[in-house]
Amino acid sequence: MPNEIGETLITAEAIAERVCGLGATLSDVYAGRQPVIVAIMKGCVPFLADLVRAWPGPMHLEFVSAESYEGTQAGKMRLSLPTGFAHRVAGHHVLVVDDIYDTGATLNTVCDAIAALDPADLRTLVLLRKRLALPPVPSDAPLREPDWVGFDIEDRFVIGYGLDHNGLYRNLPYLAALRQG
Repeated sequence: MPNEIGETLITAEAIAERVCGLGATLSDVYAGRQPVIVAIMKGCVPFLADLVRAWPGPMHLEFVSAESYEGTQAGKMRLSLPTGFAHRVAGHHVLVVDDIYDTGATLNTVCDAIAALDPADLRTLVLLRKRLALPPVPSDAPLREPDWVGFDIEDRFVIGYGLDHNGLYRNLPYLAALRQG
């Protein structure tokens, strides 16, 4: 289905340069600490792999599953935390890493669950933040904004560098728009 791959939005080279910069920033922020990096699966895997290579400090890695998309439509959030997760984040400096921030629902759900486990601090990093044409649906709690953002993008369905459409295109080394139709 290569005809679904639309225009390139962010090149592999631009991604690599930005990830190196984020790695340097996080290395400074977490100097002298051993943070717990909580990666939201599956989309952030390429980003996470490149990020931890660009960040020389010691860290622990944890993985959670939070899914809300079926095809191109957002749906009900499903969150899965691994066994023993609470013990590994309580009292620790936690950085949640995700691929994309659009409505904020995924990041809020994961951060709310982690905050309830009493980490020393909780910060967030996303590769992409969409500039939505319409604000997200109001909720009971305010949405958490990411502490660090790789790139701000227009409100388009994005594939590549971990982001998929029905499980495809995660392996693209760049970010592209999904061609609809």
